[in-house]
Order: sequence, then structure tokens, then C-alpha cells
Amino acid sequence: PSPLPNLPLPPSPNSASSSTFHLKKKDVIRRPMMLSTKNKLALLVAGSLILLAAGAGLFSLYSVEKAMLDAQRRASVGTVFLATMNVMDRYQIQFRNKAEEALALQRGLRSLQDVMAGLAAKDPDPLAFLARFPLPNDISLLVSDPDGGLALARGELADGPNPYRLHAIKNRPVEDAMRGLARKKLPASCIVRSDAGRRHLYGTHFLLSRQDLLVGLWLDIAHLDARQAELRKHSIKELREDFAQLRLGPSGFLFVSAADGTPVIGPDGIRSLDAVNPISGNPLIEDIRDAAKTPDAPIRASIAAVLKDAPEREALIFARHVKPFDWYVAGAAYTDEAREPGNRLSLVLIGGMLAAILIILPLALLMVRRLTSPLAKLGNYARSLPEQDFMEDARTAPALAPLAEGRHGEEIASLARSLIFMDKTLRSRVRELMEATSSRERIEGELGAATEIQMGLLPAPLPSEVAAGRFSIAASLVPAREVGGDLYDFFMLDDTRLFFAIGDVSDKGVPASLFMSMTMTLIRARAACCASPERLLDELNQNLARDNAQCMFVSLFAGVLDLESGALLYANGGHNPPLRLSPDGAVSWLEGISGPVVGALEEVEYAPLRASLRPGETLFLYTDGLSEAMNDRAQPYSDAAMFRALAGAPGSDPEALLRHMLGSVAAHVAGTPASDDMTLLCVRY
Repeated sequence: PSPLPNLPLPPSPNSASSSTFHLKKKDVIRRPMMLSTKNKLALLVAGSLILLAAGAGLFSLYSVEKAMLDAQRRASVGTVFLATMNVMDRYQIQFRNKAEEALALQRGLRSLQDVMAGLAAKDPDPLAFLARFPLPNDISLLVSDPDGGLALARGELADGPNPYRLHAIKNRPVEDAMRGLARKKLPASCIVRSDAGRRHLYGTHFLLSRQDLLVGLWLDIAHLDARQAELRKHSIKELREDFAQLRLGPSGFLFVSAADGTPVIGPDGIRSLDAVNPISGNPLIEDIRDAAKTPDAPIRASIAAVLKDAPEREALIFARHVKPFDWYVAGAAYTDEAREPGNRLSLVLIGGMLAAILIILPLALLMVRRLTSPLAKLGNYARSLPEQDFMEDARTAPALAPLAEGRHGEEIASLARSLIFMDKTLRSRVRELMEATSSRERIEGELGAATEIQMGLLPAPLPSEVAAGRFSIAASLVPAREVGGDLYDFFMLDDTRLFFAIGDVSDKGVPASLFMSMTMTLIRARAACCASPERLLDELNQNLARDNAQCMFVSLFAGVLDLESGALLYANGGHNPPLRLSPDGAVSWLEGISGPVVGALEEVEYAPLRASLRPGETLFLYTDGLSEAMNDRAQPYSDAAMFRALAGAPGSDPEALLRHMLGSVAAHVAGTPASDDMTLLCVRY
């Protein structure tokens, strides 16, 4: 099993031998305060009930208001229609009454005319006969001669203007029209307005052919109009009483307006309807005319435009046109009265739901508490875990045993068993972690000692009096791990010869460091005894290859520089070729391979190599940790980059040159971890 993550390590190596191990409260990750499951469930129940109450109230408000508005609309349309039919009935009554009176009058005059015409036609002197013919008091007799003058005039019209000089209401000349009809034996009757329209005269005529006299019986029918006016007043009075008993909703009302907006019938305080409707901006009578074109579609108006001293209440006005009277029958229904039942029902529903919440919520909280109390016990146990000694044997907590039995549900039991299992597993993991920590600390201590030993094998800087202006040398080793397999060394063989070497062991870590230590020890033991570098590599190869069960090897470059002549004897056992940096800044390889890597095969001979250094010339030696340093895109540093960096170095001083090269490599890798040791050695003659 893999170790548990995020477990704190002991603060010091001494704690590895401790017999107890505690998780402290400060080691537990602190999280922000959150609502408990109990509170969440309580809020869920309360919120659901509140949302249900609000939703039911809003839905009832909308649906009841819509239903009431539709019902109010239908009732108002029906009421206005019935009121219109009532007005039409009144008109029919007046029309029938007027028609019956006119027909009776017409029949009486026709009968009188027929009698008079028959007798006058037989009398030798018809004018004398007509002059003495008895007439009713309200009937006038007028006889017109062929020239349009009055040959005889009897009754009320005897002293008035000659009606035959006037035009009938159909704009026909009375004389010519009546004479023409009588000559054709057709009914010759007409209605004439006289005395500037104050009198309405009805006349019926016959013709005395022998004398060519037009005889007319005339009757003033103004009393018929007066009778109709009385009937109209009576009808308006009855309609006012009928309309007062009708309501559109609780307080809506009916009213009748003339075409010009003059009120005809309505409640007290009704005003002329030429006032502006604030909702539409038009005179109210214009809106009513438009509403009458579509009786089922009302207009919205402020009731203040209908009634004086009325508040600004919105109303729906339904209207119909009564064409015979040119009246508009209208009904006003208040919109707020249609909404009031929905508001009342919504308040009742919301109040009922809130009352239900007050009853249901305590019960719900009680149930939630019973459901969440096992979770609280589990939470308390989990919070107490950091205070336990995990080095002790596992034991089941008394609080978890009943929960694990399943009395509170399978989910709670599963969670309790999981906590018991976690406790046992955590104690086991802590023991393993303690053992692993103790082993790791021991290894780290040993690696630290190995690092100190390995670094102690590297050479110390030579005293300044040794160089004495003849050479300068600097080196750097950057291990990829605690210990590595790279090596370098330099020391004086005698007063005039400088020995230097650099190498790279095939492996990494502890095995490579041991092999490196062996190599360093052999170099220092045999360098002074060997006549040349290739002989040193021969002896090193024989000693390292013997009993090399791990088949390890080292690439090695060794050189001896004559400080008086600049002659360089060197041997390269499979190592990267050094670079020569001339005083003028030119960079070139120090070519030549003496043989394979050292320690891989026995009985291998290495060839000697020679070169000559000019004063001011520098040798740059390195391991492949430099040329193969990778950046985050897996791109190596490369030989070309190394050439450019050396050519651009600010000077040939070995320490400055090493700092420049290390900075160039660091800029390339940009923080990418090193995968191999990197060693640099710089010698300037």
C-alpha cells in the first residue's frame, strides 16, 4: 500500500525512535465555517414551504385576477348589450306610437278628402260648396288657382303665409308637386315647415279638373312632435331608473351619451365626455366611439374623465351605438374591483401556508435532528482523531459501535464502518511511515556524510606562490543528486609540471560516488609514479576493470602541462574532447582519443597524445552534464551553444570563464531540474 499523503513528519531524527505519534489539531487543514447538514435540511424544508406559499399565492393572484377580469368583461359586455336593447325597445315604442298617430291622422284626412272631393265634383259651384263645407276645428282648407294664388282659405292657415309658395321637407315645390300628383290621380300629400320651422304642416290634395283648382286639407302636426318629446322624456326617466339598478361589478355603472359627448343618462356628477382621457390622451367621447366599433373590446380610461370629483381609478369602458337616437350606451367597470378577489384569495392562501409552516417546520426540524444526530457523532469522532495516539493498537470507539450495526440506516452504518476501517488503516500507515521515516533519515544522514567525504576528495585551490604567474586553474562540480559520479583533480607533479584530470562515471548516485572515490584514490596514488598520462590510464584501467561485477566505467581525460615550454602530454579515455580558447578568442577542439573508457575492459592500451599551448591559451574541460543539459522542451545545450558561449566570454580568466559558462547553461535550462552531474575544469597557460 502507498503511504497516506499529507501526514506530518517528525520534526527531528530523534523522533524516529519515539514510541508515540500524534496528529495535532494545528496539522488538520482549516476550512471556512459552513452550514451543517441539519441546518441545510431545515433551510431546505423552510425554503420549500415558503416558496410553495409564495408560488401558490402568486399563481392564485394571477389566475383569479385573469378569471375575474374575463368574467367581468363578459358580464359587462352582456350588461351593456341588454341596456342597449332596452334603449332600442324605448325607441321602438316611440316609433310605433308616432307611426300609429300619423297613420290615424292620415286616414282621417283621406276620408274627409274623399267625401269632400265627391260632393264638390257634383256641385255646380265647387268654391261655394267648399266655403260652406263644415270643417273640424284643427283642419284648414286651402284652394290654389292655376296661378298659385289662394282662391279660398279657411281655418288657422287663412291668415298665414301661403304654403304653396314653400318647399316640402323633401325640398320639392309644394304647388307644382301636389298639382302634378293630383292630376295623375296619385296620393298627393306633403309635410311643410313654416314660420321659420316652428310649425309642421301636413297636407293632402285633390284636383277640381274643370276649374283646375288644387284643393288641400292642411293640419298642424306640431302636437305630434310635442307628444314624441313627452314620450322621450318619459323613456329617459324610465331608462335612468333601469340603469340605476344595474351594476358592472360591485360599483360599476351604466351611462348614455349623445354623439357630441353631452350626457343623457348617468349617475350624479357625470360630466361632458369631451374631457381628455389621461390614459389615451384623446377626448373620451372619441375613445367611446372607437369602443362602440368593437363592443367586445373595451377601452381603458380614468373614471375622473367621466365623473366629477372622482378619484383617479382605472376603469374598463364598454360601449355600443344606438343609431336611431345617435346615442352611445356605455358601461364602466373598475379594474381594481376585478383584482380584489384574487388579492384576497392570495392572502388567504399565503396566510394558510405560513400557518402550515409554523406547524410543519418544528416537526421537520425534529425529524432532521433525528436523522442528522448520527452524522454529528461521526463528525465528533472524526474531529477527535488528531488527538489520538496512532502508535497504539486499534480499538473500536464506543460511539461508533451502535452506528456500525445499522440501527440508523445502511448509509450511516457504511460511513461508521468506513471510519473504523480508516482508524485501523491509519494506525498501520503511521507505523509504516515511522519506519520509512527512520530509514530515510538514516540514509539521508549517510548520504550527507558521503557527500562531505566526496567533496573532501576534490582538490583544494593551489597556493598562489605555486602558480607564480605561470598558470591559473579553476574547477566546478554540480552534482545532480546528493552524491555523484563526476570527478576532477589537479596538483603539481614537480616544480615545472602541472597534472590535471576530469572524469565521468557511468552511473549516478551512491555506486557512482564509490567508483569515483576509487578512481580519485588511484589517480593520486599512481600519477607521480607513471611516466606519462597514457601509462596512468593503463594502470587505472587494469585496477578498475578487475573484479568489476557491476561493469561500471569512467570516461577520463588526464593531462600533464610543462610550465616552462607549454608542452602538453595527455590521454583521453572516451571522454568529451576539451576546447582550446586562443588569446584572440578563437575556439577549437583538442582532438585525439587515446582509447576507450577506463574500467570497462582489461588489457587495453592507451595511446599518448601531445599538444603545445601558447602563452595566454586556455583549455576548457567538461563532462556531458554540460553539453546535454535539457530545458523544459527537452532541447540539449549542444556543442554549438557551448562554442558561442566560449567565444563570447568577457575574458580568459578561468574563474570568470566558469561563471560565464554556468550562467549560460542556467539561462538555457531556465530552472529545469538537472538529470546529470556537471563538472567544469579550466586551465590557462
